[in-house]
Amino acid sequence: ENAVDLRLPKRLFATDKFPRHRLNIYSRPNILAFLRHVLRDPPAFRKIGESSLGKLFDLPTRQIPVSCKLIHSLMSRQLLCNQEYTLWSVFGKDPLRFSLEEFGTITGLNCGGLPEGYEAPDHNRKGANKQKGAQKDLLWEQIVGKYNNITIADLADELENDTQMDEWRKIPLSLIIIVDGMLIASQQTHRPTLRYVQMLEDVDTFLEFPWGRESFVHTIRCMRPPKFDKGKPVDNPVDLLRLKLKQESFRLTSFPLALQLLAFKAILMLQSKIPAPQNEQTIMDLTQPNLPNHPSIELDSVLQVEDNPTLLVTPLIPLVRGPQPMWGLWSNEKTYDKVTYMEQLKANNH
Repeated sequence: ENAVDLRLPKRLFATDKFPRHRLNIYSRPNILAFLRHVLRDPPAFRKIGESSLGKLFDLPTRQIPVSCKLIHSLMSRQLLCNQEYTLWSVFGKDPLRFSLEEFGTITGLNCGGLPEGYEAPDHNRKGANKQKGAQKDLLWEQIVGKYNNITIADLADELENDTQMDEWRKIPLSLIIIVDGMLIASQQTHRPTLRYVQMLEDVDTFLEFPWGRESFVHTIRCMRPPKFDKGKPVDNPVDLLRLKLKQESFRLTSFPLALQLLAFKAILMLQSKIPAPQNEQTIMDLTQPNLPNHPSIELDSVLQVEDNPTLLVTPLIPLVRGPQPMWGLWSNEKTYDKVTYMEQLKANNH
């Protein structure tokens, strides 16, 4: 009965041997509440709202305060699967999949294929400089300003307080604040990325870019066993991930909130443990420039749910696919026999 089925993927950590430490998460979802408040003039906000980035304003405010403990728990419970763009975790006795398809369903972002020849910048690479040569770039000077060391906080302050700002600048600034401050946040002090600023030469093309895929690539890269660390190839990625999760704190870039939102959708009992009154409020409904000030779900609450005998987990949430070509798909993602076997067991209600 309790024999280990060797046809299933192994766990990163043995059951009940999970580390319990902190995460440093740089993404700032409060940016959305700020923009909802500042962009009260309809044209600028409508332009963003009608794109897939506008779906972010439909996120439920009650679920947004980031629980580093919940995200750390899901990462520590992950299975060892030879799939670059998929994280399988286990909660209770059930697996839970976090892939580009779930990411797109949860966020509503465009997860279609990247343009031909495009390669996502690796902000974890040693010596990576998002602003190198920025002050010489004409578009940077027009949209961001004269200096290459400007921060996202500086841009947000200007957007809010510069009453003389040209209308045309409001949309590009807002988009850079969303992308570099939340979706692809790579540093504690957020700064605009030159490449993304250059893409604002055509705002419509920028809005149609698959930001969901771009954000997911950076997000999943720091959650799974790393191929590279500080620019150097890693000999044993699994051991390094174990080591990082056992550290007092572990740095997570981009948009890990998506994993938390997936957990709330797939494990409904977790929602009952959020220390805030039940409501259906979204960011779009906010009238204040900040998200509601309530705590996030605590580790004890996560463990109580996991131990509850009536726990229900949906391993594969229903997907809401976007219309874009290659939405949620990868041309080079491998199948993994142990994952296929696990999926078959769940499909047969095992």
